[in-house]
Amino acid sequence: MTKKNLIIVICLLAVIDLVAAAWYMSRRIEAGGSQALFDQRDSTDVVAQADTLVTAFQDDVFGELQHNTYYYIANTPSISGESSSRYTSIKHVKVRWPLKVNGDSVFEELNKELINKAFGNNQAQMRDARFVYLNKPAFNKPIGDDYSKLSSAPAIVPVYGNVTQVLVYPYMTSRRLLVMEIDKVEYNGSTTVESNYFVHYDRQRGRLLSRLDILTADVDKENKLLKLINKKIDDLNKSRGDYSKLQHALNVPAEICCGKNGVKFEYKQGTITSSPIEVMIDYDRLDDFFTADFKQLVDENSDYKVFPDDVKPEPINGSSAKKETATSSATTTVKKNKGSSSSKYYKQQYVKPKYKSRKRYSGARRKSGYHGHSGKRSWSRRRH
Repeated sequence: MTKKNLIIVICLLAVIDLVAAAWYMSRRIEAGGSQALFDQRDSTDVVAQADTLVTAFQDDVFGELQHNTYYYIANTPSISGESSSRYTSIKHVKVRWPLKVNGDSVFEELNKELINKAFGNNQAQMRDARFVYLNKPAFNKPIGDDYSKLSSAPAIVPVYGNVTQVLVYPYMTSRRLLVMEIDKVEYNGSTTVESNYFVHYDRQRGRLLSRLDILTADVDKENKLLKLINKKIDDLNKSRGDYSKLQHALNVPAEICCGKNGVKFEYKQGTITSSPIEVMIDYDRLDDFFTADFKQLVDENSDYKVFPDDVKPEPINGSSAKKETATSSATTTVKKNKGSSSSKYYKQQYVKPKYKSRKRYSGARRKSGYHGHSGKRSWSRRRH
């Protein structure tokens, strides 16, 4: 091959390469590719970018308050000939479910946690989980399949009547946190048991926060925190009467609620007093007990919004449930006077049995809780 021919071949190959490069670039532009051909990022840069990707703040969106109720009654009386001795079950569910969290309409982890804590099942959608929960009656005594559904509320008689309620609604939102509250109330034929649960969600990073993500798992610090709580209890007792003083706590409760001004430690009824109660400790006094990540979250947090405490349990012998909204004034719920105890929901709501062989039921007998700044009854919380 002559030198001239060699030069021609080289030139032709160069032209082919240029044409191929131009074709490749045009295809990338059509497909929307924008990254430089040889500019590939280090994996650590990608992780850092993903960690700081969501920085915008958008208001959370919640659905209207939904109220669903199922009624059940045993087919066979427990006492022959006494219709009022048939076991009954009423199940109420009230939910104000999140629709968008910081602009995101997909939040599987949060949705799953709310369903599990509220309804105790693993359904993927709230409607399915609610249906599964409502479709299983809660009788005070096992009766198998010997029961029927009712279209209206049966009379709730002591011993035989059961009313179980689940309430799910937003408690607080802020730039970094969404806190959802789950209240459960059960009348078991003689007493009413209340319990409260909270789900914390990092809105910016889109992840759940467990108790271990908030408070350090350190035995020494746990003991110091318990002393701090008991000191607060001593302060609260100074303004309480002799018959309503709180007992010292034996441990730090598993359930906590991060509010606007501090963390509320939720004590169940019968632990430090006869009723459910919360003891609030300010954020600035808890710095030593927070994890490093949560301490940073608190320092960066702002734009707190505490939602109205307007989702209430139904009276035991209430009328048929109606669908209600958070702003509706027409509701089947009996409204409390401000500062009253939740036991007033249930007083004078019972039907006296027809037979006389049993003692007359006198209603709830729990004492009203204290309603100060940091020690409050569950249903009369002052929002922070």
